[in-house]
Amino acid sequence: MTDFSDRSKPADLSDYYLLLLLGVLLGYAFLGKGFAYLGLPPIFIGEIAFFTGVVILLRTGCLIAALTTLPSLVLVAAMAWVVLRTLPFVGVYGFDALRDSVVIMYGGFAFIVIALLLEDARRINTIVRYYGAFVNIYIPVIPFLFGFNHHLADSIPHMPGTTVPLIWIGSGEVAVHLAGAAVFVLVGFRKATLLWIVFLAAALAMVSALTRGGMLAFVVPVTFAVLTLGKIRELAAILLTGLVILAAAYSLESIFTEHTEARSSEERSISARQLVENVASIGGRAGEQTEGTKEWRVAWWGIIVNDTLYGPNFWTGRGFGLNLADADGFRAEHDLPALRSPHNVHMTLLARAGVPGVVLWLLLLASWFGMLVNAVLTARRRGQTGWAGLFLFIGCYVMSIIINATFDVALEGPMQGVWFWCLIGFGIASVMVYRVQALSVLPNRAVLFGSKRVTAPAQEAP
Repeated sequence: MTDFSDRSKPADLSDYYLLLLLGVLLGYAFLGKGFAYLGLPPIFIGEIAFFTGVVILLRTGCLIAALTTLPSLVLVAAMAWVVLRTLPFVGVYGFDALRDSVVIMYGGFAFIVIALLLEDARRINTIVRYYGAFVNIYIPVIPFLFGFNHHLADSIPHMPGTTVPLIWIGSGEVAVHLAGAAVFVLVGFRKATLLWIVFLAAALAMVSALTRGGMLAFVVPVTFAVLTLGKIRELAAILLTGLVILAAAYSLESIFTEHTEARSSEERSISARQLVENVASIGGRAGEQTEGTKEWRVAWWGIIVNDTLYGPNFWTGRGFGLNLADADGFRAEHDLPALRSPHNVHMTLLARAGVPGVVLWLLLLASWFGMLVNAVLTARRRGQTGWAGLFLFIGCYVMSIIINATFDVALEGPMQGVWFWCLIGFGIASVMVYRVQALSVLPNRAVLFGSKRVTAPAQEAP
């Protein structure tokens, strides 16, 4: 990958904002929902970062350039449609309508990130460098932090003025970041020590016992990365070792402990038996509670499909602001009042924005992944392993979030939503920068890019 770093360049407002944005992402990763409540209602840290970023976006002068790719144009169309399906309901549902719309409207973060990188392409290396530092800290810490959050939740102090614990980390969120860290290592951006791998495996076992969606959010993108990189032997060795450890743990639990069926997803135990039950439920039937949550989702999704594809809300959906759980009769007695969406971002958009909304959403994903896949193939053909690794890393990270969002409420909130849209923007901007540097057909030829000049080293020239 081209080295865009220039330590002599003085920092400006955009650089300081980038640090702020990275700090916000860091807070979401380590503290989860607790960090999301930092601020004064209804303006929280996510909204502060968003509106500040809009000012930075306009200041860069790169707004028009950020709209020159197909994924960007589709995103603009999707955001416009969501605005049309939100404004009529603000008077009825108030702030709830705006809150529900962020599932797409947080897409503004994508344009902010694109503008930052088009203004100065050297920030790509800055982001990769900071993410490497994040991985170094996150993997050793998260097993203990997540275990504390799960087992000692009642001991965690609340955010001032709220009933939300200071640390409230979703298992699916952890699984997504574990997948990102694993692919970051696989593509060669970091070397993994044995202890680092042990911490990652421990965290993965914990979240996989609590969430099937999170398990798939790790397994699918990491397996895809392994197959793409041709590291099948390493994958087979890891799988064999993991199966042996799981079998031993399952046997010991069966002998020395008595298994009690969880009454809800929140009460699932972090155990080998629960992990096996989750795996079994993906391909067949498992315990009553595990099967119950699966059937609950399928039933709710069926109602949404019938109401839109075969019902009166085909073109418009039911708009943003309506509590879908209440409207469809899927609010259980033990559910938190915050339950509003059907644990599937695609179904959320179908229900709220109708068929046009979900079509724009799917077109956005298809065009974005198509852009990344084409960039990966081009970089590999030219022998530019750094660029290919970067595109694969970003693509797998986004794939992980989408898988998690297919089985949980993820993009509807800032903890995963802000990460997702920043990665979408990071992917678009990185491909744009790569295409510009590829024009440098001579070694060390400078390429004018926005307001900065970048240099493609000889070994990277096509």
